[in-house]
Amino acid sequence: MDNCAQIQDQVKNNIRMYWNERSKTFDQDVGHGADEYECWLWKKHLSDIIGEKPKNILDVGTGTGMIAINLAELGHTVTGIDLCEEMLELAKEKAKTRDLPIRFLQGDAENPEFSDQMFDVVICRHLLWTLPHPDKAIREWSRVCRPGGIIIAIDGHLTPRNCFGHSDDMDESSMDERQKLWKQMYSPEITKHLPFGKDLTMDFLASFFTTNGLFEVIHRYIPDISEYQKQVLRDKKENGEHCEVNIIWGTVR
Repeated sequence: MDNCAQIQDQVKNNIRMYWNERSKTFDQDVGHGADEYECWLWKKHLSDIIGEKPKNILDVGTGTGMIAINLAELGHTVTGIDLCEEMLELAKEKAKTRDLPIRFLQGDAENPEFSDQMFDVVICRHLLWTLPHPDKAIREWSRVCRPGGIIIAIDGHLTPRNCFGHSDDMDESSMDERQKLWKQMYSPEITKHLPFGKDLTMDFLASFFTTNGLFEVIHRYIPDISEYQKQVLRDKKENGEHCEVNIIWGTVR
C-alpha cells in the first residue's frame, strides 16, 4: 500500500472512531432523534420528492437510521450503510422496535458494494462534507442507481456561523465559541483531507451534482423543518448543533 492510500485509510479510521464515539449522544442532537411531528414533516417532503410508489432506496451514511426509518414507514424497501458499527447497532435496534425490515450494513460511502443499477434512489444526509473523495462517492452512487433514478442530498450551509445555535446576530465571543465547537468535530489533520470540510453551500453542491453527470438538479430550502428544529433548541434553551435544512436532488443518466 502506498503512502497516500495509508493516509486515506487513517483518515477514514479516524472518522469512524469519531462517529462511533458520537453515537452515544447522537440522537440527543436536534434532528437526529426526531420526534413524531418532525418525522411527519420529513415524510411529507420526502414523499413529495420520491413519490408514493414503493422504491428500492439506499441510505448512505445512515447513522442511527432516522431517514431510513422514515422511508421504510412510507413503504419503501430501504438499505442503510454506515462506516460506524456503533451507529448501526442503534439503527438496528430502532428499526426492530418499530418492526421495520430495514437492512443495515457496515459499508463505505465511497465504495458501496452493490450491483449496478440496483436502487431507484440514493439518499444521504449531512454526509458529503465528511468524505475524502466526494466526487468518487457520487459517481459510485450513480452507478448503483438506475437510469432515471435520483440522488438526494439533505444538507445545510455548513460553516461555524450556520451550523451551531439559531441566532444570526452573533457578537465576536459567540462566534469564537462556535469556532471552537466546529474545531472539536474534526482535527485539522482530518479536515485537510476533506474537500468539503470547511464550507459547503447549496450553489456549490448544485454545481457539483451537475459536474458529476446528474441532470434536472433541483434545490429546495425546507423552512418548516428548519424552523421547527430552531424552536426545539429554544425550548431546550440550548445552543446546540443546527443547520438550515436543504434538500438537493438530481436525476441519474
